[in-house]
Amino acid sequence: METIRGIDATAKAETISKIGGDFSIVFFPFSRKKTSKGDIELRTYAHCVCRKPLPKDRFDIDGKHFFLFSDSEGNPKTCYRNLIRYIGFPDDNYTLKKVIWYE
Repeated sequence: METIRGIDATAKAETISKIGGDFSIVFFPFSRKKTSKGDIELRTYAHCVCRKPLPKDRFDIDGKHFFLFSDSEGNPKTCYRNLIRYIGFPDDNYTLKKVIWYE
């Protein structure tokens, strides 16, 4: 499986979104406010675009730790950058690449 560095993956997603493209993303959901019970499963979203922070977005920690995007239906989503595990881009026919955060 191909890999991509985390910083490169998020930068490419932002660039593609600016020119009108989209991407697919797979990540582990996590909330500091809600405790999870049981196993945590990966979430997959296709045809996403990066978004700007909304007025209602308030973060307990620095906002740079979050990746903001909208799903295919336009719903705003947020995930921790370091919990992104796979990402796919249209130039590779949305083939998922493993995201490496720490080398």
